[in-house]
Amino acid sequence: MKLKIFFTAIIMFSSSLFSQTDFSIGGFAGGGSFKGNSTSVGGFTTSLFAEVNLPLFQEVFPRLSFIFVKDFNALLPNTNQPYNPYLLGASFKGVTTQYFDNKIFLEEGVGLLALNDRTFSDTDIWDYGIVLSISVGYDIRNFDLKGFKISVGAEYGLTFFQTLPQYSSVHLLIHYTI
Repeated sequence: MKLKIFFTAIIMFSSSLFSQTDFSIGGFAGGGSFKGNSTSVGGFTTSLFAEVNLPLFQEVFPRLSFIFVKDFNALLPNTNQPYNPYLLGASFKGVTTQYFDNKIFLEEGVGLLALNDRTFSDTDIWDYGIVLSISVGYDIRNFDLKGFKISVGAEYGLTFFQTLPQYSSVHLLIHYTI
């Protein structure tokens, strides 16, 4: 519990402790597939994330993400399907960015993942593993590096215990630096 309070305080007060700290928020939406103790299901993927540029890490930014993956059938009107499978989770990644020129970039991330497997109506199991991501994009931020970055990317989440839920996503990502 003390560790959670410590990390929360570091993130909340990082701008006053480190004057060069940037805070970013963003999200993505796309499509992909997911599964638990089942065959793969096509679904839509969404995510919201927060990222802090702490001077404690050189060129690697910590990113906290919340992930939601649900069956495409949930979007269709007039379906009588009583239950649509989904996964819900959170990840903590280290993200690094490499620029090809001053606007086009490649972003990679790797980190820890916690997924709640809800592929069946009677399944409610948390599982843990890793997440990998990559994206290519265009930086439209201004001179003081405040503004938007837009990219197209892919993400893969894999767990190692119990029902082995996993997901893959191809998505459009929007990233705003405050």
